[in-house]
Amino acid sequence: MILYGHRGARFEAPENTLTGFRHALRQGISAFEFDVHLSADDRLVVIHDPTVDRTTNGSGAVADMTVAELARLDARSIFPDWPEPASVPTLTEVLDTIAGADDMEIEIKTDRPDRLQRVAELVLAAIRRYDIAARATVTSFDPVALEAVARLAPEQRRGFIAKFETPDDLATALRVGATHCAIPIKTGSADAVENVPAARVVTSARIGIRRARRRNCSIFSGWRDQLHDCFSCGSRTVLREIASGANNHPLTSFEAQKRAQAWPCC
Repeated sequence: MILYGHRGARFEAPENTLTGFRHALRQGISAFEFDVHLSADDRLVVIHDPTVDRTTNGSGAVADMTVAELARLDARSIFPDWPEPASVPTLTEVLDTIAGADDMEIEIKTDRPDRLQRVAELVLAAIRRYDIAARATVTSFDPVALEAVARLAPEQRRGFIAKFETPDDLATALRVGATHCAIPIKTGSADAVENVPAARVVTSARIGIRRARRRNCSIFSGWRDQLHDCFSCGSRTVLREIASGANNHPLTSFEAQKRAQAWPCC
């Protein structure tokens, strides 16, 4: 099982920042999930929201700001007492920081189709430059982004994120050639997991443990990984115990995750 740092360690350190990723590395985390947007000067920056309002001391759309402007922002708004500086980093800076990671998920956030094409080109160029194709999965809620990745690099791992409330989401995942699906606990089900062809799609589930989220993936043989925001709390140990106990019953493990939601975190 692989424990992923979600946006670095977003409930322990400023999310999607270099200091946050370094904090996760110090906790022994060696796999990461993070988000990319396209800046006004055609470069990829790592930030979750389409605006800087929530996570920085600035205001406005990421797409309207240059890398230099984003770098001048203070991204410690959620952690105002964090001792290290934190700004909005570029994808290059993040990859330099976590270059030795065992695995990573790079999520392309929703945008206009023409911009998504450019984001896909830049993400794939970075994956080639850092020689991490075998360790990276490009994920998105937006099928247009994954279709662009498929055209440019058919062999690159792709993950589709959706509610999976209807068969349409599974059909979309198969159409874009997803190698795994993120199936939310609140809207997914054991049936949804069971209906995913194991030869084509690795199923995953996101579940909230109060203020923490994690992802686990299985191909009908147990949990593959968990995406987590908080590494210091007791829930990490519990998650590992649940995962270990559920390995022989992967479909019932999906239901077990729902029961684990009430476990206190942070």
